[in-house]
Amino acid sequence: MLTMNGITFTYPDAPEPLFERVDAAFPIGWTAVLGDNGIGKSTLMAIAHGRLRPDAGTVTPDSRGMIVGYCPQDTADAPENLEEFAADWSPESIAIRDDLAVADDWPYRYANLSGGERKRLQIACALALHPDVLILDEPTNHVDAETRERIVSAMRGYRDIGIVVSHDVELIDATCARCVMFERRHVGARNMTVVTTLRGGYSEASRQMELRNGADVARADEARREVARLAAVKAQRFAKVQQVESDKQHGERVERKDHDARNRRQLAKMTGLDRGVTRAYSQLDGRLAAAKRAADSASVPAKRYEGALWMDIEPARCRELIRLGPGVIRFGEASVSVSSGDGESADSLCRTARSGDRIRLSPSEGGGAAAGLMIPAISIGPRDHIAVTGPNGAGKSSLMGAMLAHAADVPCLAIAQNTTNEDRVNTMERLLALPAETRTQVLSAYARLDADPDRLLATGRPSPGELRKLLLCLALPAKPQLMVLDEPTNHLDLTSKRTLARLLAEYPGALIVVSHDEWFLGLAGFGR
Repeated sequence: MLTMNGITFTYPDAPEPLFERVDAAFPIGWTAVLGDNGIGKSTLMAIAHGRLRPDAGTVTPDSRGMIVGYCPQDTADAPENLEEFAADWSPESIAIRDDLAVADDWPYRYANLSGGERKRLQIACALALHPDVLILDEPTNHVDAETRERIVSAMRGYRDIGIVVSHDVELIDATCARCVMFERRHVGARNMTVVTTLRGGYSEASRQMELRNGADVARADEARREVARLAAVKAQRFAKVQQVESDKQHGERVERKDHDARNRRQLAKMTGLDRGVTRAYSQLDGRLAAAKRAADSASVPAKRYEGALWMDIEPARCRELIRLGPGVIRFGEASVSVSSGDGESADSLCRTARSGDRIRLSPSEGGGAAAGLMIPAISIGPRDHIAVTGPNGAGKSSLMGAMLAHAADVPCLAIAQNTTNEDRVNTMERLLALPAETRTQVLSAYARLDADPDRLLATGRPSPGELRKLLLCLALPAKPQLMVLDEPTNHLDLTSKRTLARLLAEYPGALIVVSHDEWFLGLAGFGR
């Protein structure tokens, strides 16, 4: 078992810890780590395998006492043991290649592989270490349905401690027996990150969390009602104490012939009723203080700021925003162009077909690495919404590059499927350089995607998911009339996927989306 006790971590210059006193245990078998973008999942995994040191807490055993295989979420990060894997032709290595359909030449041309192919190779290299602990961070980003099935099969075949950070519900339900859930909860006067372990895959764990959260909210409401009730009782008793004191001070005002009033005053003195009223009032202070402590310590889910984004955008006035003639887009060329395809064997080319709002790509029939993508004439109008689908390596990103190269000169937002640390730095510089009013508009839109603007400005370190949200929001003031999004759901949590899908469905301009996620495409209004 891998055990993490009392883990606290703060990024340099951050105003508060990312998380505090986190406890989590990872036994043999697969455990999913879940939570919103930027909440600290990948950071906790970096601590688990020794790449980051916590401010406080322990990891047992530490990274020196075990072999850790790690697959990062960014496919731009080539595996550290890539060269060793390329030269390893042991039966175990061959079996890993076969299970994940890794071609023999992939380790030698990592930079030219598609995102899904890189992901398979990253996982293969991690498995080749024969690790005691295997950590997979977003393993199904970039991958098609066939690749997902291969990854699920490889995960099921792993017999030691497995940890998967993912927002892929189907993957988690198919492989995991427990979930470590990161969540923001409101305790007292502030929000804090809490980590809870629940049994089952995502579907079972989320049901448990929903029931628990409902009970927590009910208890918090009851505690607040009890405070209000006791405060009202205290006010009533205070009035009685004041009346007793008034009677003491102004007893001479009792009429000499009012025998009933004189008897009540005398009885109160003899039996100590006035002291009883004062004592009951004093005792109520203690009960009210205890009720306030209970209400203040109640832990409930933090408020989510999910909301719709309003896009004040007019479609372009031209008839076509993109036009590509029939021909071939050759893979691996520095410049993106469409040629006639003369001299190319048809079997070496991937193919393209358009039907309705779908452009579907299919792999080459000749086997091996394809030379390019054969396309028909493609026209994109100012209001067209087009989904581009197809298996890994069929040329979807190359097609996107050609479309952008031939796009009309209109305001455009293009987000690639991979973002880098340089992208993060440049994006934060763009944000901070905006005029104050525009920056406020951007951060307001960012908050509506259930992201935290204060934390973004304090740390300057958006997670990959937060970076994609920020890139989208930064483009809104320019009112883009064309959006080209390559795998836009990579790294996004489920709440953000739903919000983005609603935004795209209502977007009035031209939209091109590359995705393997049929659930997302359906929410965004694309048919099959």
